[in-house]
Amino acid sequence: MNPIFKIRNLLILLLILVGGRTVFAQKTIQLSEIGLDAGLEKSKVEHKPIFFMCYASWCPHCNAMRKNVFTDPSVADYFNQHFICVAQDMEKGEGVALHESLKIESYPTFIFLDSDGTTLYRITGEFKAPEFIQEGMNALLPEKQLPTLKQQFEADVSNPEKCLRYLRALKKGGLDFSAMVKTYFSTQSDRQLLTETNWMIISNGITDITSREFQFVLSHQKEYSAITSPERVKKKILFLVNSLLNPLVLAKDTVNYSIQRKPAAAIHLFKVDSLLFNSDILLYQTTGNWYAYKKVTLASVDTYAWNNYSKINEIAEAYLRNIAEKSALAQAVRWVKRSLELHEEYSTCILCAKLYLKIGQKQDAILMLQKGKSIAQKDGWDYSEGDKLLEELKKE
Repeated sequence: MNPIFKIRNLLILLLILVGGRTVFAQKTIQLSEIGLDAGLEKSKVEHKPIFFMCYASWCPHCNAMRKNVFTDPSVADYFNQHFICVAQDMEKGEGVALHESLKIESYPTFIFLDSDGTTLYRITGEFKAPEFIQEGMNALLPEKQLPTLKQQFEADVSNPEKCLRYLRALKKGGLDFSAMVKTYFSTQSDRQLLTETNWMIISNGITDITSREFQFVLSHQKEYSAITSPERVKKKILFLVNSLLNPLVLAKDTVNYSIQRKPAAAIHLFKVDSLLFNSDILLYQTTGNWYAYKKVTLASVDTYAWNNYSKINEIAEAYLRNIAEKSALAQAVRWVKRSLELHEEYSTCILCAKLYLKIGQKQDAILMLQKGKSIAQKDGWDYSEGDKLLEELKKE
């Protein structure tokens, strides 16, 4: 082939490939990693607000948004047309400082800013394509933007509708709302608290179980149940207690857990008490406080775990490994036998047999191993562990 034709064909192929890449690139949001400051300068030149994605490389929701939502043609068209699109890994470079100044609590966080750097709108989490386009549209509507909502609230801090709108916007963006909610409720009498709007503000904005508003809900559950529903009232109470105590359990913060547990225990709802039981044993287990673990479980398994075979087995396993007192182990045997009543399982029989052996009841252990073998054979399970233990016992 003529060399000139070869060169021409190569150029055509190159143009096709480059063109194909351009077409493909247009089908995704054109996120630039130029940095927020450079994005603001570009925003001033092009007279477009900024769409700023705060992400972390390990975040599955961030990656899912990039893969499944940003590549949607309608999403890409809308965001590329209306915004300067910038992204920043918040754990690298200038992202570390921005993480603090922008008060990023979760990933992904999407912030819409004007060219002066004022936050107009903010959202967090993973979205479907139609939802995400709608959020982009909301970001351009002055009546939905944070500065407008803030101004409206501050002009009339006793207005429940304005408070609720501003609260929802702050909460959606992962921003602190405690101060504005406190300001609002300082204007409300006890009688005023018993409205549907104030229930929604309490439900969305109160995070302190010792607060006047939460204590008021506790003492007026019947009235709030009529306003919303009994299930929603109980769900709010349970959620708030869990949100308060769970981080302390995970942090193994026994001191603050003990302090915060007291007002939670004073609520006296079965589901709250059950939650406290599970929080107690998890904390004592992770901190290795087996004395406290034994005390709580001996007092409360029958009340809060009696119909939960998996929880019974979990507690009995802990006894097998960490408790030496024979009377306590005898209670664990009783619990495991209850577990077998609820759900016959080979592994539970093995657990029961080992507990029997730990308290010196060899014959009972043998009978339980035989029971386990029968269950395993019936269900076609491997019985090698039980068989081995049974043979060892027969040799003794």
